[in-house]
Amino acid sequence: MDASAQTVISYRWATAEDYETLGKIMFAAIHAEPSPYTPAQRLAWCPKPPSGADWMAKLASQQVAVVEIDQKLVGMMTLEETGYLDLAFLLPQARGQGHLAKLLEMIKDRVRDYKLDKIITHASLAAQSPFTALGFHTLHHESVPRNGETLQRAEMRLELKNTGRDASIR
Repeated sequence: MDASAQTVISYRWATAEDYETLGKIMFAAIHAEPSPYTPAQRLAWCPKPPSGADWMAKLASQQVAVVEIDQKLVGMMTLEETGYLDLAFLLPQARGQGHLAKLLEMIKDRVRDYKLDKIITHASLAAQSPFTALGFHTLHHESVPRNGETLQRAEMRLELKNTGRDASIR
């Protein structure tokens, strides 16, 4: 195979120039089929791609790990300084290729930098299984009202052994 035809995958921290595209990725991921949510639930959750000043401020206040395939953004994972994993979305064509695990490794490094020993998230039903495979444990399920619909999600936690850079999962 010619080197110019090889797929190039990279993982990096997002910049403000990425934020609009990340809103489109989030929208596309939520509305992709198959989904455990109805079309009405997905529309209530995310009626349009997030953008604008509020979206920019939200991402600017977090650590945002991204994956690119051939210099095209295909996914993200975000972390608040509290150890809360806020967003994790991959385009459908990027799923099942190990990208979520690589993004999580970047996030875990930041959690250790913050001297924390766990990551907490509220996972959608679609994300619960992949997060479980990555070592997260479900604490409980809950219902969240959103724009006239009710969405189910799982509160999940990933424990880290220690806060050093050489920490590993329990």
